[in-house]
Amino acid sequence: MPILSLKEAQQLIVSQSPVLAAETIPLPEAVSRIAATPITAPRAVPDFARSAMDGYAVNSRDLANDAKPVSLQVTGEIAAGTTNLPKLSEKTAIAIMTGGALPQGANQVVPFERCLKKGGLVLVSSPPSPGAFIRARGTDLSAGQTIVQKGIQIEAQHLPLLVESGITEASVVSRPELAILCTGSELLDTSDTPETGQIISGNRFLLASLIKNSGASSRDFGLVVDDCKKIVAMLEEALHGPSQGVITTGGMGPGNYDLLPQAFAKLGIRPFYTELAVRPGRSTMFGLYENKPVFALPGPPPAVFLLFHELVLPALRAMQGQRRPLPPLMRATLTAPILLKKTGLLNLKGAVARLRGKTLTVRPARKNETTNAIIHLPPHRKNLSAGEEVSLRLCTPGLL
Repeated sequence: MPILSLKEAQQLIVSQSPVLAAETIPLPEAVSRIAATPITAPRAVPDFARSAMDGYAVNSRDLANDAKPVSLQVTGEIAAGTTNLPKLSEKTAIAIMTGGALPQGANQVVPFERCLKKGGLVLVSSPPSPGAFIRARGTDLSAGQTIVQKGIQIEAQHLPLLVESGITEASVVSRPELAILCTGSELLDTSDTPETGQIISGNRFLLASLIKNSGASSRDFGLVVDDCKKIVAMLEEALHGPSQGVITTGGMGPGNYDLLPQAFAKLGIRPFYTELAVRPGRSTMFGLYENKPVFALPGPPPAVFLLFHELVLPALRAMQGQRRPLPPLMRATLTAPILLKKTGLLNLKGAVARLRGKTLTVRPARKNETTNAIIHLPPHRKNLSAGEEVSLRLCTPGLL
């Protein structure tokens, strides 16, 4: 089986990750979900011409007079929300508040500060141009205009337009669920006390959190020792359950107790790759079981974090129908040098990115430091100096 590059693996994963079915949900629940179809406005926003200022609704023909100021009779008032609207007669004005519907016969609003009120008359000395201080019908949206495109995440900022245009529910792609299975006889649950040679398993919590942040959900199948029959039995349970995919950690090296390849074979899961030209991640697998993606990642949590963002996250995005499940790499300036111990493969390194003015900068993360980016280091470079440009993938939405 050929050794794939990271890019080849990503493209393959996206192409093999099926988009889930759509579901219709109430609009307030749709924020952060992916639109399954284009969401268009049933009606214009605003649906009527309204005043953009407190002032007087007038007709410009009544102000086209060489004599200044022009005197108009005030015949009524329109507050925001008024539905029984008076009609504007010739040589008259109607007081109108911000948001009030423009009465029939009016084509502009003169702000209060441009007028002088004298009894039942209003004097206008400097009339604005026709159409001034009016929000015309359809200024924000015309009927039938697309508000959210298919494959785009519905954001909180979309809600005012969606609601004002008459939309109360949205068709979104269902959220995928991944089953999590961590292998290794050395792993213990959080309630256990480890002895020498044993460790508490943290990958279950890491993966559950990363999956949740991606807009999906997870089902924890717990820990399984390095026993092929037990691994097969647990994988079979996970694969035949309601989850749309499975992710495992551990059991992927060349050692005698690395049994995931055997378990895959016994279950009839045909891997699309068993090795990638990337470090970490050289020993990883990806396959399908009855159209369900199955990921096998190495055991160390730092490697799980990096490979989740590079391999699993694109699949979850594709399953949710996102238009760009694999966004392009970005360029950033190194603020600290990098010395690699090994070369020959693409190296992934956890990093801290910062936006300084208009410049995106990045440095390698220190030990136990929270990372928000992954630097992609060229295969044949051992030393990189501060000031050089490198490629990276952001892990934290909204950094820029």
